[in-house]
Amino acid sequence: MLHKESSLQSIIMRNVIFCFFFVITFVLALGQIFPEKAAAKEKPEFIVKFATIAPDNTPWSNHLKMMKERIQKDSNGRIKVNVFLGGALGGEVEMVRSLRRGRVQCYGGTAASVAEGAGIPEFQLLELPCLFDSLEEADYILDKVVFEDFRKILRKKGFYMAYWHENGWRNFATRGVAVHVPEDLRKLKMRSQESKVHLAMYRALGVQAEAIATPEVLGALKTGMVDGFDNTTLFASASGWYEGIDHYTISKIIYQPGVILYSLKFFESMPKDLQKVLIGNPEEEMAWGRNAVREMSEPLIQNFRDEGITVYELTPEEKDAFRKLLLPVHKDFENEVGKELLEKVYAGKKEFALKMKNKQNN
Repeated sequence: MLHKESSLQSIIMRNVIFCFFFVITFVLALGQIFPEKAAAKEKPEFIVKFATIAPDNTPWSNHLKMMKERIQKDSNGRIKVNVFLGGALGGEVEMVRSLRRGRVQCYGGTAASVAEGAGIPEFQLLELPCLFDSLEEADYILDKVVFEDFRKILRKKGFYMAYWHENGWRNFATRGVAVHVPEDLRKLKMRSQESKVHLAMYRALGVQAEAIATPEVLGALKTGMVDGFDNTTLFASASGWYEGIDHYTISKIIYQPGVILYSLKFFESMPKDLQKVLIGNPEEEMAWGRNAVREMSEPLIQNFRDEGITVYELTPEEKDAFRKLLLPVHKDFENEVGKELLEKVYAGKKEFALKMKNKQNN
């Protein structure tokens, strides 16, 4: 009886082993017969290079990494995303040009860099000094008033606009002189972003300024080539530029929106389902990017104080002194940015003011 049970178990075991090897052989054979399909599961169909000057461990880098994870997951591995941070692929203007030439597929950066790198003068409008009075007003204008205008302008130049992002208010950061009035800036040589409108701001203030690419600024500060710069609290902190200053003036002269762009040629070459994956939920992406940057502003300003940097915020009267000198810059750029588009922004400002007034009355 025991002998029969042992024989039966041996037969069952042999059958199990035979089936196991049969399945393995069959799977391997399929790989030999259909090598392309087997490889397709291992290799992504599309590679996306994301490029930005934003350093690591910032809201920008965190957001791009989140986008990377979302895109790779939602595409089931059909898209692979490589993120290049901290200007690894060059300065902002250089990266915009690389996007246009197809060397990178996605770029995240400033509106000013798009104006210069892509030859789109209309984008200078968004960084005209003293254009916006609050973040809420800026959001309203960008989202409700000019979004489609800029999407069309970008499309003609070979870019697909995904959504706005956030850089924030640019403030004056200086060494040796605290800035309260325009005359204080005139004692210094300032670094300007590579932008016509930014250089025009300094000219209107009577300040000597030099356009220097982002990767070269820290060296220029340390060698005394320049005495200061204007930028956001986030970028001044993350880039290490704050190490070259001892005064930080919250001036809020220029609000600088960020933007995330795809190469139009690349975007339109993608299947429709993957185009949707690349974009995701625009409202959620835009809100996350803005909020993450804005929430860091106050803590970073406190960090400046802790580092021994004197922080000062312009009074309304002091800001008016800057505004008086800078508002004529709008007129100077009217033809470049488009008079109709500029007037559309002015009308949007009035709409927003009326909405806020009605909201308060209710």
